[in-house]
Parts: sequence; structure tokens; C-alpha cells
Amino acid sequence: MILECENCGHTPAHAHCPACDEAVPQWAKFCPHCGREMKREQAPAPEGDPFAMENRRLCPDGSCIGILDADGRCVVCGKME
Repeated sequence: MILECENCGHTPAHAHCPACDEAVPQWAKFCPHCGREMKREQAPAPEGDPFAMENRRLCPDGSCIGILDADGRCVVCGKME
């Protein structure tokens, strides 16, 4: 089963758990399916990928929980940067 964001449909880069062989996001510390700790080096995110954890920019609206896409628009409320 590949994980997908229920809000925007983004599918994060993933690896497979050595214990249960389910898809696990590369940034996960534990397998969300069986709970096994994922011990591996984190691959650097592609430069410019707005959904990569280290590249995320928060929505400028202080009450929104969204992040900005590559165009600078919030994926939740639509507000521009």
C-alpha cells in the first residue's frame, strides 16, 4: 500500500519496510504498518520539491496549517506568499 496525502494527493518518496515489506515514506522513523524502527540514512530531497520536509514553507496566514506549493500558493487555503 502506497501512502498518499488525503488533502493534496501527493505521494511521498518511499522505501519498503524490511519486516512487513509495506511502503514507508523515506522520512519515517517507524513503519506506520508494523511499527518497526526504520534505520537508514535519509536521502536528500530533490531540490525544489515543495513537499519534501526540509523544503516546506508554511502558509503566511497564521491560522492556516497549509504549506506553500512551488508557485507560492497555500495548498489548503489558496493564499499567496
